[in-house]
Amino acid sequence: MNDELRHFWALRSVDDEAARLASDLGRLPALRRAHEVRIGSMHRALRALDERAEAALKSRRSLERDIAAFDAQEKHFEHQLSAVTDQKQYEAVRHEIAAVRAKRSDVETSALECLEVEERCSAERPALAATWERATLDSVSANADWDAEAATARARGAELDAHRERLALLLPAASRSQYERLRHARDGRAVAVIENGACGACFYSLSPHAAQEARKRDRMVACDGCGRLLMFAPDGHAD
Repeated sequence: MNDELRHFWALRSVDDEAARLASDLGRLPALRRAHEVRIGSMHRALRALDERAEAALKSRRSLERDIAAFDAQEKHFEHQLSAVTDQKQYEAVRHEIAAVRAKRSDVETSALECLEVEERCSAERPALAATWERATLDSVSANADWDAEAATARARGAELDAHRERLALLLPAASRSQYERLRHARDGRAVAVIENGACGACFYSLSPHAAQEARKRDRMVACDGCGRLLMFAPDGHAD
């Protein structure tokens, strides 16, 4: 293997590591969003629980005012009942009292149902709030870890960029131009390893002639599928 191919192999290693770093950095926004979505969902559930409890409380208080009004009506009719002397009037007032009591009973049932909703919400809230608080703290910790990971990756990326520039300068001008053009056009990877008779990047099979030329290890061959520069791994380098 000549010096030019050794430089290409070194550039390929740099670019592969840079691509892995970029991939790692690329997954962080999705991880952050997943935490945000989870926390947001929990917060909405907690808020919905509070709103349900508040609505039940508001309804119950309104119903309790209705109950108090029915109590007042019943007392009013009972007062009338003690004053009537006519049997027909007596029966009419008794009918009014029964109607008021029936209405009050229905309203009391509704008030109890509202109270049950309040109690269920009150019982569910502590666990839901604790889960939301834990998730929020976990997210803060995870974001700090991801920030540190991103900073480390960016620092390593800067080192790789500098190393790549130094290595690229070792190539002949034409080879360097070809390498840079392919790197920008192929997601940062201009060089691929030949694996099982095919391009290790796009898996396009080499022609017999291209494979024969690559085995000479004296120049790069181009992939007919993606255009990347292809080479066999140097002796002693598994890929």
